[in-house]
Amino acid sequence: MACSGKNLLKNGGFTRGIAPWTGTRIRRMKNPLRPGDYSLFMSATRSRPAALKQTVSGPFEQGCAYYLYFRLLNVTPPTIQAEIYATVAYLDKNRRIINSTPLLVRPPRRLKSWYPYFSIVPTPPRGTAMLSIVFLLASGTLFVDYISIASHKV
Repeated sequence: MACSGKNLLKNGGFTRGIAPWTGTRIRRMKNPLRPGDYSLFMSATRSRPAALKQTVSGPFEQGCAYYLYFRLLNVTPPTIQAEIYATVAYLDKNRRIINSTPLLVRPPRRLKSWYPYFSIVPTPPRGTAMLSIVFLLASGTLFVDYISIASHKV
């Protein structure tokens, strides 16, 4: 079966506001490096993480892996190490987790460039009805943008 490469997520570039993304301690702001563009600002403290989430319904392409792409701009003060978890979870029809693929990122702190990230998510298991992507910023302050998850040949 051919894998379409189609992005399953909506508004991963935040061009139309935040919806359908939800979360806490997030805000849509002008992209600090590209005039006329927007990104999502996330800020966390030790006691209050920031979270960003989107859940999409299937069907999903069987026999295809899904590639998660996103980019980060770390604006955390130099005394703090930014730490963000990006997790893709496959859910059943009752929204129970069947399988999840976590990724821990400690982005470099450079104020003049975005850093792209990529992770391969295994083929959806049988019974997968939904896919959820969650970004949990445990510490630091950063911008996230151009989030996509698309199918590719295994």
